[in-house]
Order: sequence, then structure tokens, then C-alpha cells
Amino acid sequence: MKRSIAIHLLLIIIALQVSSQTSEESYRHAAELYESSDFSGAAAIYKRLYDEGYRSEELLYNAGNAFFKAGDNASAILFYERARLISPADEDINYNLQVARSRVTDKFETLPELFFVRWFDFFSLLASTNTWALVSLVLFIISLLFILIFLTRSASRGRLIPFWMTLVTIILSLVTLSLAIRNNSLVNHNRKAVVTCSIVTGRSAPGDSGNELFVIHSGTTVTVEEKLGAYSEVRLPDGNKGWVKEECIEKI
Repeated sequence: MKRSIAIHLLLIIIALQVSSQTSEESYRHAAELYESSDFSGAAAIYKRLYDEGYRSEELLYNAGNAFFKAGDNASAILFYERARLISPADEDINYNLQVARSRVTDKFETLPELFFVRWFDFFSLLASTNTWALVSLVLFIISLLFILIFLTRSASRGRLIPFWMTLVTIILSLVTLSLAIRNNSLVNHNRKAVVTCSIVTGRSAPGDSGNELFVIHSGTTVTVEEKLGAYSEVRLPDGNKGWVKEECIEKI
């Protein structure tokens, strides 16, 4: 029995090593294709690695560059947006994203976003969900220690500092917990999507029977409000809504 378990563990370790070597070789091959100006080939490999579950700022950024060079502007925007979720302050990612966006046909009068919401989203992406959650947990434990000190002090003056430190650490713990929740929402449950079809018609109802409300083109970023069968209701940057075919959008 023990020998059987050991063999299974050995096979799993070997499989993981082979998989790691294969992904590394694919990544290097994609880089070689990019250097030789085979941008479509490089983009295909980067996308396959992404579909297999590999995530890194470098992978997403290189995929965006490959798609951009290959002339697939919508996919370039999609991967730049994904890279920005990992590294929101990276100047190269933000610059290339703006260049790709400038080539999108549709121009909208974007609804203003509250500045504190924008900044909260930015700060939430500066660390991973697990990091923010860990910081929140550590701060909560520290607050419990200050509560213990507060309860064991007899003099009112000696209890003042532990009281305020308890209050501060609890507030910081709640803030970092909120950042963890928001990071998870933005990275793992993002409702934004990029239009990948050349021309998409937004209708008042799912299907082809609804009234035509708008026409958008590839590369436009939308927000998915609801899904029904093969259709999704999307909200445009200017606030207008309509139903489009789900196959013509891809979630960030």
C-alpha cells in the first residue's frame, strides 16, 4: 500500500516537472517567434499558456505586444487589461494600452468615475488578494493583543495608548480586508469585457428580434450586466445598454 502511494507521488512529481519544462519551452519558443517577427505564432502560444492557467505580468504583457504586432488590436487590449490587473502602475503596460485604445473605432463620452473609487481600485491591485487578506489577519491579531493589554492595565492613563492602538489596528484590518475583497472581485470576477468581433449590434432584447440600439466595433470595452443563453446584456462606457452575442465578447 505504502509502495503504491510512493509510486503515485513520484508519477505526480514527474508529471509536474514535465509540465513545467513544457511551459518554459513554449514560452521561450514564443519569444523566439516574436524575435523572428512571427507575431501571430507567438500570440497563439501565449494565449495557449494563458488558457492552460499560467498567469504572470510578463506573459500577459508579451501576449498583448504579440497580438498588437499581429494586427489583432482587440486581443491586444484584452491582454494589456489583464496585465494591468496584476501591475496597475506599470508605465509600459499603461502606455501600450492607451496606444491600442487609440486605434479603436468607437469613441464614447465616458461617464465620470468617483475619484475615491478609482483610487481604491488602484490600491487594491497593488497586492494580491492573499497578501491583503494576510495583512488584515495580522492586524486583527495585533488588535487582539492591544485589547488584552488594555484589559490588564488598571490605571486609566496606562490604558489610553492600548485603546487607541486597538481602534487604529481594527480600522486598518477592516480596510485591508476590503482591499482583499475588491482585489478578488477585480481579478477573478471582473465584469468588464472586450468586443472581439469586427462589428456587433446591440439590441433591446436577446436574439435578433430586438430593436437595434447601437453598433460597436472590435476593441471596445464594455461591462457585462447580465447573461441569458447565448446573449449578454452589456453597458457601454457612456451608460447605454443592449444585448449582444456572448461569442463576440471576451471577459477581461
